[in-house]
Amino acid sequence: MQELIFVAGSLGILLLEKYVLANNSNFWIGAIVPIISIIFVIWLLSTDQLKIDFLDILVALIYISLNFIFWGQGQDLYHRRTVKKVTDRIYE
Repeated sequence: MQELIFVAGSLGILLLEKYVLANNSNFWIGAIVPIISIIFVIWLLSTDQLKIDFLDILVALIYISLNFIFWGQGQDLYHRRTVKKVTDRIYE
């Protein structure tokens, strides 16, 4: 059950990251979730709640990587929206 809650929570956070936090002109706001995820994984490792075996480390790395990927995609959405506004103004 904990795995299901973790996956559902992670997907919710990643979607929030992409469409809300990273999709604006301040790129540093989108960096909040990846930094918190790194701190979270380090906390799990330091309190021995996450074992140091291959599967747990792989899941942690994938989770952190997805945070950075969604951050980049959110920034890309913002830039596309900005370019579209500029081109619409130019060609009006």
